[in-house]
Amino acid sequence: MYVCNYFLQRAMDLNFSWVFSNSEVYVLGLLVLIWILEIVYQFYFFARPARFYKKCEKGKTVYSNQYPPISVIVYAQNDAENLIKFLPEILKQDYPQFEVIVVNDDSTDDSKDILSVLETQYSNLYHTYIPEGSRNLSHKKLALTLGVKAAQYDIVAFTNANCRPAGNQWLASLARNFVPGTDIVLGYTATQRKEKEPLSFWYCSYDKLLFTLRYLSFALIRRPYMGESSNMAYRKELFFKNKGFSKSLHLHYGDDDLFINEIANRKNTRVEISQAAQMTATYPDNNEAWKELKLQYDFTSKYLHTAARKIFGIGKFFDYAFDILFVVSTIWGILHNCTILILAWCLAIALFSIKVSVYRTAAQIFHSPKLFFALPLFSLIQPGVNIYFKIIGLASRKKNFTWQ
Repeated sequence: MYVCNYFLQRAMDLNFSWVFSNSEVYVLGLLVLIWILEIVYQFYFFARPARFYKKCEKGKTVYSNQYPPISVIVYAQNDAENLIKFLPEILKQDYPQFEVIVVNDDSTDDSKDILSVLETQYSNLYHTYIPEGSRNLSHKKLALTLGVKAAQYDIVAFTNANCRPAGNQWLASLARNFVPGTDIVLGYTATQRKEKEPLSFWYCSYDKLLFTLRYLSFALIRRPYMGESSNMAYRKELFFKNKGFSKSLHLHYGDDDLFINEIANRKNTRVEISQAAQMTATYPDNNEAWKELKLQYDFTSKYLHTAARKIFGIGKFFDYAFDILFVVSTIWGILHNCTILILAWCLAIALFSIKVSVYRTAAQIFHSPKLFFALPLFSLIQPGVNIYFKIIGLASRKKNFTWQ
């Protein structure tokens, strides 16, 4: 009570002065410096995909006018219902020449029967399967390897059975990026929102969007380090030159992030994030799917050769440095010089407005919830959530290895 009364009394006796002491100059100078770095960071990285998207929408990106034949590889595991709903939409793509190869991963539902029926309706649909009882192997990597080997065309596109394309231009949108010198095209997959999502879904969406902006931003500055296997394409020769997934056969995961990290370089990768090229993934439980994917990518991230983790770690350091300096400036301003208080709050409001604008623009493009007041809270709790997943990941790390 005494402390509250003290601060109330100080608030009633605020002191405004444009004459600052040396310590006040140092704190304000550091606060302004971090503020500038934060803004540069936001626009250079997190706003980059949105700028690229707008550039493409305005027709300022060069695309190929050729439509090479493509093999689409669809991974399926107990996806009978999804195959009925979504596979026809992939088979009905408005594209001159393509085949669809579904690799059935030891499914125990009606997937095999459904695929057999669909094969009678679509002449360009084929399916294969992973033999029952395959052990000490990554089923996903084995499935994709079988799919690539079965593909008859030089370009292979990848997705999962639980994914729905935005329309019949998905394949054409990916293919237009295969200009001379381009071997890899990275796409984006959104998560299908349900009518009633738990509150935790908002944080999951926030974390997933930042994850997406990170890898797309680095690809756009010609530093690609990963992709998502639910929506990407590359030339088949890269797979064989790299000896498939041979460098990560001891891991269950890494068919997208680790593999792209191995084959991508500054010149051979492009990004495709137009609305027509986006996929939407459907899960029984979005929160559980996010947790599982987060644990997988957190585990494989230690094997990635990229500066992205350090650079985004620096960005998080800027966030906390600004928060600490803002709190110090606020308290100091109330106690000694209200001018510092006003300046600190002006900088904080301006930075918050920029972050909200960048995030909401990206959320609109990538079909994610447009959070507002929750952003500061999510930013504060994110390190704690990441630490929690690190602990959970360490406790369950053995399951990531194929020899288990």
